[in-house]
Amino acid sequence: MPSKKSLSSSTGRANAVVLVVTLIVLLVAAEITLRVVYHPEFLGSVIQYDPILGWSLDPNSSLVSVDSQRDLRYRIDVNPLGLRDRDVPFEKPEGRKRVLILGDSFVFGVGLNAGERFSDVLDGMLGDDVEVINAGVPGWGTDQEMLFYESSLRRLRPDVVVLAFLGQNDVVNNALRGPLIETGTKPRFLCRDDSLSLEPPDPPARLSIATRAKRFLRKSRLLLFVKRRFAMREYQHHAVEDPRFVTHGYEANRHLSHWSVYDVRGGEAIDGAWCVTERLLARLAADCRADSAKLVVFAFPAKVEVDQLWREEMMRRTEVAPKTMDFALPYRRLSEYCALQEIEFRYPIEEFNAAAKQQMLFFDHDAHPNVAANALAAELLRDVVTSLAHAQR
Repeated sequence: MPSKKSLSSSTGRANAVVLVVTLIVLLVAAEITLRVVYHPEFLGSVIQYDPILGWSLDPNSSLVSVDSQRDLRYRIDVNPLGLRDRDVPFEKPEGRKRVLILGDSFVFGVGLNAGERFSDVLDGMLGDDVEVINAGVPGWGTDQEMLFYESSLRRLRPDVVVLAFLGQNDVVNNALRGPLIETGTKPRFLCRDDSLSLEPPDPPARLSIATRAKRFLRKSRLLLFVKRRFAMREYQHHAVEDPRFVTHGYEANRHLSHWSVYDVRGGEAIDGAWCVTERLLARLAADCRADSAKLVVFAFPAKVEVDQLWREEMMRRTEVAPKTMDFALPYRRLSEYCALQEIEFRYPIEEFNAAAKQQMLFFDHDAHPNVAANALAAELLRDVVTSLAHAQR
């Protein structure tokens, strides 16, 4: 007859097994449930490491991107040239004019399907003798856009190159190495005397077994859901409640954040970022002149510049002092520099402010421009692009 001790031990083991099985069942059920209801955006399957650009779009890849938190769902198809656009041959058809648009996620079209982006709308406006090519890549700065043009896109022989410039992001982007969407870094230029010095991107680290396991686990919606909730809570607690906290990414240097470009107090860090940005613009303009193409800098108004309620909420959450902010500051500087370099410059803030009184121009839960804003941008670019395209070559 078994002793009381052995019975107790057997019961304990059985209870432990039941508990473990119950936990596994609950975790599996939670994972399945979140895969149905929770869809965070993940662009990894259309992004690849690039030794020159840091990262680029993976040619011939496709993805239906769903971000339930920001209420976005859109399809991404990448052509053989690594562009989110229709198939485009390098060889330009006889008699055809080409407009090439460089930029980040605003040009790429986060939240938008094919046909809804301003490049697509503009292409439909210009007729059969002019084609518009979209070369936007999420997260890029002017440095990567210029390098992409120099390393590949100039072979398209564009007549007009439109650089979509986002003042809130690009000046700071150009000064930081920044994180790759998956791993590694972006390239970075530094001002050295009268020239630019390039620091190439770091290659991805060799994947260890632990890293591979982390990548596998990162695909878990349950783990991602929990991780993001903890990260958000930590950021809100420290950034708002604890002034000693040193935040990460763009906020790692308090003197070079997304707000720095609007800050009337200036500083060495933002002056250095402007130095790099202006030299990049001058170099891209020289590239275009060498290729008999006309450069247009189109400063796409950001949500924080157009939507006053959004701006006030963002400033409140990040404890930015309104009296230190001048939201026209970067565009005055950019306009003056483009005039010196004889670069066509457009910043349609008045038109966007007027349109914003009639309709929403940005997504409710995201800072990217919606279909209406893209249609407006296409309308504003149509005349300048038409006249420049037919004046070239």
